[in-house]
Amino acid sequence: MPYRIALIFSLALLFVWSLPGVTALRYLLLLGGLCCLLPELAWLPWRHWRSLIAPLASLGLLTAWLLYQAVFIAPEPAWVRGELTGQWLPGLLALGLGLLLGRASVRREVQDMEPWGAAWLPLGIVLVLASQALITIVHAVVYWFQTGALLVQVVPLTGGKLEMSFILNILLAFLAVDLFGRASSRGRLLPVPLVVTLALLVTALISLFLAGARNGLIGLVFLFTSATYLFLYDQRQRVGLLRAGGIALSITALVAIFAFISIKADPRWQHFSETARLAWDIDGHDAWQGGRPMPLLVDGSPADASAYLRISWLRVGARLISENPLGVGYGRNAFAHALRPHYPVQLGHAHSGFVDLGVGGGIPATISWLAFVASLVWLGWRSFSHRHCLIGLLLIFLASGFSGRMVLDSVNRDHMLQIFFFLSGVLLVLANHTGQLDGN
Repeated sequence: MPYRIALIFSLALLFVWSLPGVTALRYLLLLGGLCCLLPELAWLPWRHWRSLIAPLASLGLLTAWLLYQAVFIAPEPAWVRGELTGQWLPGLLALGLGLLLGRASVRREVQDMEPWGAAWLPLGIVLVLASQALITIVHAVVYWFQTGALLVQVVPLTGGKLEMSFILNILLAFLAVDLFGRASSRGRLLPVPLVVTLALLVTALISLFLAGARNGLIGLVFLFTSATYLFLYDQRQRVGLLRAGGIALSITALVAIFAFISIKADPRWQHFSETARLAWDIDGHDAWQGGRPMPLLVDGSPADASAYLRISWLRVGARLISENPLGVGYGRNAFAHALRPHYPVQLGHAHSGFVDLGVGGGIPATISWLAFVASLVWLGWRSFSHRHCLIGLLLIFLASGFSGRMVLDSVNRDHMLQIFFFLSGVLLVLANHTGQLDGN
């Protein structure tokens, strides 16, 4: 019974994590799920923790560094302590919930104690994420009937396109792995018919188009290109290079068509290269400081603010990291805190998770984080290549996709960091499970 309650709490938390204005409910569900799963600690033998020592050790080193930095290095220690309490600690709790939930599901599958064991847990996660994609489409349809206009780049459910595209990229990773397993005869990730997976895929793609986040589109292209060519490599002997290559080219063509349509529908892409050149010149233009007009393009129109600011802040962030290699203290808005003594900025975060982490935590924090992500990818690959476990491949896509998104978006903060930690915990345990987790 505690496991069932924890499962309900966890899936409900996964849904409300992305909703604005429900912070208290998030913490209630998070702590409630943890309390229900605390007895699982008695069922965790040393060999279980030993298999997870690489990611846990790197994350432990990162946490220790952030605490040391807050006490001995940060110029604003009170602010840093508040950020660690409000940001980093909930993320670690979410990781703990994921680890314990994954362990509980595995134990119940092995002991045949529950129908919702480890093989069914990915389906529950997918259904939660897919429901959010469907709600986004319903919002757009209702808005179209009411106004005659298409609701694009506005997502009432999550309050922002970044949050929605982040969810959809994760959902697409689950679906891509399921399709990979079926096409490669490795089994199914999701215990549902193929038509259901395809319907969920169409739903996710439509929702991603409506969200209109360019970086979400980049993530989609990266995901399906990686999955396609991994399939080509994996199946080169069984089905022949020509046939596997044909499938790979077909999927790549479909993704390219979708990307082309999305790019044509978004005028911001048209002047991207010119905007990038202006953005890189941070000494010649000061629009990146906030509250100032954008520089003008050759045709007299202002540069696209989103592209200009992201690129210029990457350049500014690199300069700040070189000047403060040990960082200024962990925090969501460490970028602005590092700039304010020198510039009259009106900024917050840098719209790049790596810049935020590098400026705040310094080079040691960045190295520790990369070690954590690398350990996730390594454990995922070992599970996938040695035991043919599809969860391992999913863990690779989750870790690499989150890291890739960190380059252009500040996703390692707030509920997005907690979602990543939670899913990482679940998948780490399932990927290290000795059995093949599929729906057969």
